[in-house]
Amino acid sequence: MDKKVSVITYDNPYTFYQMKEISDYQSSIHVCATTSLKYGLKNLKFFPHLITMREVIQKFYEGWNGIDVRFHQYAVLSDILRYYQGANPEVLLSFRRNKLNLLITMRNLSEIFLTPESVLPYCQTEEEKLFCRIWNDIQPLFEPYLKVAKNNLQSAELTKQILAESGFGHSNRSVVLHGFYFITPVQHYVFSKWKEHGIHLVFLNMYDGENPSLFGFLEENFSTANGWINRQQWTVTNDKDASAAKQFAKVFEGKNYEPLQTEMEEVPYNYVIDFVQNIKKETVYISPNDEELNKRLRDFHPEAYVTERHFLSYPIGQYLLHLHSIWKEETDEYVLTEKILRECFASGWLQNEEGNAKDLTHQLDKILPYFSDCRTDEAWFERLNKLMLSKQAVSNTLKNFQITKVDHFKAVRVSPGLRFSFFSVQMKDLKRIRSHFKKLISDARWLLNIKEERVTIKEHFNKIQHLLDEAQLHRENLSHEEYILVKQLKESLANPIEEQSNFHISDLADAIIMFLKKGLDKNDLELDEVDPTPVDLKIHRFEKADGLIYHRTLPPLHLCGMDERHFPVATAPMPWPISRELLSRLDNPAANMYLFREKHRLSFSKYLFYLLLNYKGKITFSWIRNFNDEENLDKSIYIELLGLNPVPDNNTNKYEYEPEPANIDEENIEEVMLKLEALPREEYVEMRLCPRRFYYSTVSDYFSSYSSLFHMQFLIGNLVKIYGAMGRDKEEIVDLLHNLFPFLSNIRLRAIVDNNMNENLLQSTLRFGLRKHLKFDEIEYPVSSMYFHFLTHRGAFESEQWKSSFDLMSQGRSKRREVFSRVANSKLPLLDATPSVFCKLCPHSSYCEDAYYPVEIKGKGFDDRDETGTGTAL
Repeated sequence: MDKKVSVITYDNPYTFYQMKEISDYQSSIHVCATTSLKYGLKNLKFFPHLITMREVIQKFYEGWNGIDVRFHQYAVLSDILRYYQGANPEVLLSFRRNKLNLLITMRNLSEIFLTPESVLPYCQTEEEKLFCRIWNDIQPLFEPYLKVAKNNLQSAELTKQILAESGFGHSNRSVVLHGFYFITPVQHYVFSKWKEHGIHLVFLNMYDGENPSLFGFLEENFSTANGWINRQQWTVTNDKDASAAKQFAKVFEGKNYEPLQTEMEEVPYNYVIDFVQNIKKETVYISPNDEELNKRLRDFHPEAYVTERHFLSYPIGQYLLHLHSIWKEETDEYVLTEKILRECFASGWLQNEEGNAKDLTHQLDKILPYFSDCRTDEAWFERLNKLMLSKQAVSNTLKNFQITKVDHFKAVRVSPGLRFSFFSVQMKDLKRIRSHFKKLISDARWLLNIKEERVTIKEHFNKIQHLLDEAQLHRENLSHEEYILVKQLKESLANPIEEQSNFHISDLADAIIMFLKKGLDKNDLELDEVDPTPVDLKIHRFEKADGLIYHRTLPPLHLCGMDERHFPVATAPMPWPISRELLSRLDNPAANMYLFREKHRLSFSKYLFYLLLNYKGKITFSWIRNFNDEENLDKSIYIELLGLNPVPDNNTNKYEYEPEPANIDEENIEEVMLKLEALPREEYVEMRLCPRRFYYSTVSDYFSSYSSLFHMQFLIGNLVKIYGAMGRDKEEIVDLLHNLFPFLSNIRLRAIVDNNMNENLLQSTLRFGLRKHLKFDEIEYPVSSMYFHFLTHRGAFESEQWKSSFDLMSQGRSKRREVFSRVANSKLPLLDATPSVFCKLCPHSSYCEDAYYPVEIKGKGFDDRDETGTGTAL
């Protein structure tokens, strides 16, 4: 028997430490595979010297995993790839697009002390050979850290000294390795070195020899083939206590068994919202699909994610990200998108003498359709100036009527062009948007000055610090978490790891983006996490099961997202671009762990599932039937094997929003009704069509305006009919429209013109739209202005709802007061919606929760003849 290696197994996580075979090692250093396991074992209060493998690696590979070190390595790799010559351009391009994976593989192979020279002879593919050549170029950057690690691991004296320090001064010659149901390459290398130095390795793991389908992979994991011992030399302990896990194992092995007598239950949810609304604070949630579910849950419970947020979770991170994203080296341009502008304006970090850009986010959203075909910063700026000129032309009519800024009801009637969202924004706000736009572009061009081409990390960090200082955001304008992040960022900027080396500005920008996304903090192939708290409204990764089973408080455990697609997990990460064939040819003991993990990837899911079934608290399994694009998902086959009875629905899949009713002051109802009656009569129509539409248009805003291309085509069609009725010819109208709407193609504009220049339409517009007038206060305006309010005329539809709404304009006071009364007496802060086929013509349909979707409307009486998208002539 190899005295340097022992394997001790147990089958009951609640009593294992009482076994003499295990209690003999109570005082040994106890290395846990994950942070979760360490904190789970702490609950036992039995092992005094607990430490995680992450902490061990940090001690032996001092400085190697620092974020600043990875940032520098990523920047250098980018520089190497930029100027690399003599390689297949397509392969080189794939390397440039996958730099982070490339760096992780180089680091992983280097930390087990493989070298490009040792790997290259085994390479056969073009990608593998190029990988080794590039790895060789960056290898000198790794050597200072690897030299320290090699010295620590090759010196028996240093190794034992570091272990003694890790064990809180304890110097026992045995080290317990707990929970390593698979061993990563670097872990294998470290353990092998310890073994060489005469340290007794004791692998401690859950195991049940009667169920080889579940545990057979462990026999290979700890085998002599991997450098450890034979199965016959293991110390296997048993506990006669029957558990649900053991019963599940019998089912899995095809043996007879009695029905499970447990508190387990299964709950299917129809949709994500049903699951989210059923989340309970006192329950522990884990899932094989934790990343996707956490994204959804974060929107409902952001407070649960404060401690794990990185820079992109805060406005400062978004702002710096977008500043570094504007330059596109592939096309040699500074490129803007709607997302970049929205998030930079909303960040609060875009500020100048005109104020803070976040105060203009609503106005920005209104003008964005005008820039739908813009790409470069120059095109955006030129279009913004064009918008301001067009806005001035649209608003000239207001001067003739001497309408003030507060008379918005009058303004939109004498100048119906204000119904276009981008023309509805006031000139003073457009000027402020332009000033912030200029600053954003100026900052991006200064930060990423492509004319300089190469700069040092220190120089670039100084620029970022200057931008942060220049923003002059006061402490009270930042959340506590963002304030701390900014403070930490400034400290990092002040002391970069490498000050003298210069890099191409695009590569530094890419490295900054990766840093902000926290990609450089990726822990290679380790399955570990820092936060040990199990009950915190978050959904934890499935691998956290290894520690949860040792908790003594036994909170309810909920395994969610357990559908047939997400469990069992069928994938395992492999080092890119290294192939399985190359790893097999290398036959390196540590690198072989990649192959072991890939071979047994399904076994890990079964093993973790078994661990969880040992939990003595209440366990619930759930899945979401309709998730993302997939419908009617069934539960995982493993849940099916348990034969559980589903929990009765109990309204878990009947989520409904119930707003809190407001208190009504009866004395003010009459005052509200008088104010409603004083509105222009067209507002009565909107009130009758849909109170919610009226609320969005008139209560929460000055007036309604349209931003979707579908709606704007109706508005432009109205302009065409009016200009045509006034005697303008087609070419003249096309030229006029092209000046007003430069974001539309000439083909699209001509199609709209052709579709609306029918002689009958022009005569109808002249007779009913231009010659007839409405009046509001002392302002008189043509009926055609109402076409822009509702996109079309009152005779467009035969619907009773449509006709009765317009009839309200001419009906007596008593009829109108019936409608006013319903609005004034509403107990809800948001007026009720009356969804109908006319949702398709509503300017608020994109965000109204009750609006019908176009697919629901089609065939319900709306004119859907226009298949070309050129605007239906009504």
